[in-house]
Amino acid sequence: MIQFEIKKIPGRPGEFSYDLKALALDFYPEKTCRVIEREDWSEKEGYPLVCTMDGEELLRTTFSPGYNKNTVKTVLYDIFEKKSGHKLSWGILTGIRPAKIPLRLFWQGYSREEIEENLRSVYRLSENKIRLAIDVAEREQELTKDLNHADGYNIYIGIPFCPSICQYCSFSSFPYAKYKKKVSGYLDALEKEMQFTGTFFAGKTLHTIYVGGGTPTSLDEGELKCLMDMIHRHLPVEDALEFTVEAGRPDSITREKLEIMKEAGVTRISINSQTMKQHTLDLLGRRHTVQQVKEVFGMARAAGFDNINMDLIVGLPEEDEVDFMNTLNQIQRLDPDSVTVHTLVIKRASRMRREQMEQGGGLRPEDTLIPVLQNSSGAYLREQGYFPYYMYRQKNKAGTTRNTNQENVAYARPGKECLYNILIMEELETIVALGSGGSTKQVFAGEERMERVENVKGVEEYIDRIDEMIQRKRIAFGNRE
Repeated sequence: MIQFEIKKIPGRPGEFSYDLKALALDFYPEKTCRVIEREDWSEKEGYPLVCTMDGEELLRTTFSPGYNKNTVKTVLYDIFEKKSGHKLSWGILTGIRPAKIPLRLFWQGYSREEIEENLRSVYRLSENKIRLAIDVAEREQELTKDLNHADGYNIYIGIPFCPSICQYCSFSSFPYAKYKKKVSGYLDALEKEMQFTGTFFAGKTLHTIYVGGGTPTSLDEGELKCLMDMIHRHLPVEDALEFTVEAGRPDSITREKLEIMKEAGVTRISINSQTMKQHTLDLLGRRHTVQQVKEVFGMARAAGFDNINMDLIVGLPEEDEVDFMNTLNQIQRLDPDSVTVHTLVIKRASRMRREQMEQGGGLRPEDTLIPVLQNSSGAYLREQGYFPYYMYRQKNKAGTTRNTNQENVAYARPGKECLYNILIMEELETIVALGSGGSTKQVFAGEERMERVENVKGVEEYIDRIDEMIQRKRIAFGNRE
């Protein structure tokens, strides 16, 4: 047990408590952690802090007035580093957007060398993470520098159906076969929300459209054509700089679906293999073969798609370094335009986590390979002409690994990046999310402020409450229809 004691501050409940706990669990993920707010310290100046672990007092200090989150975390980091005997690659950073710091320092006119020293001395990042974060920030700055963020907006369209549910999945997705009779009603509700959005944002500039899920190509050909027609009917597709459909599962893609998307002006798709080892695909419940991945990729090229992304996952069950490098080699022979390397983080809501707990909940041997595979995949992809342009970190909420490098990194050949990914991750522009489980991000340009507007997650609930979902957006965006 790790315990923190802090002063209870009126108007600032649990000040820094999230960051204290996150940093502690990065060092000691197998432990529990709690924060106690002391009302009897209310008269104390500054920021009094006591940290104990398993009854041993590690820190008792008071930060002087003028303290900030980074000064508190740096002192705590140094204590944990000395106690544990190991460093964290991401230093004191506990958020999911590490590239946000160097990106904003670039905006302020700092040089690359100055930013490197800042990340090294203030944030305690390792050299390879410093390079990664700055490389991503530089590419983000170049790709977004000419955009008018105050005028621009982006659309996310959620299709929450999948051919089957993967073992590691914790998203709000539903088996297509079971929900087939609900699809028509879902698309009707989605069109209603889409029509509202197109009217509401008339006069603004649509920068990107991203159709995700779930697996959008779970829809049959008629349903997919209906969806594409709806998008053209209600949204200014011709204005968009990018139109992505996350096709995802190879077993959901047909030649006709590819032709439907191409005719609709889709500029970028994903064909996500996750691995090219058949045994792993079978374990995960992905009902497709390695050969299908190759065949579908060839069909997409033949249909005219010149911007295809492929997702891979490090840390999959029963895979070692040889398996992963074999996947990379097979993917490279297909020659995709971008590759996104995800880290497997076993979330509480996933079937994999439930099964792991039934078996005792122990740490997995694959976890020790994750940092090695991340570094080797990054070096390999850079050698092949891909460069990192987008990344985010995940949280290991289930406490199933000692690996704290749970980042997802997208590598792309120049000109093949996904602008939507940058805009949503760095929170540069408003993202209007349509469909069940959608989370709209309303960005207030120039204010460093963002507010969310959530849609309900269930398919039936979304259909029944669509008017309420529209009203939530109408209120949030100021009733300026």
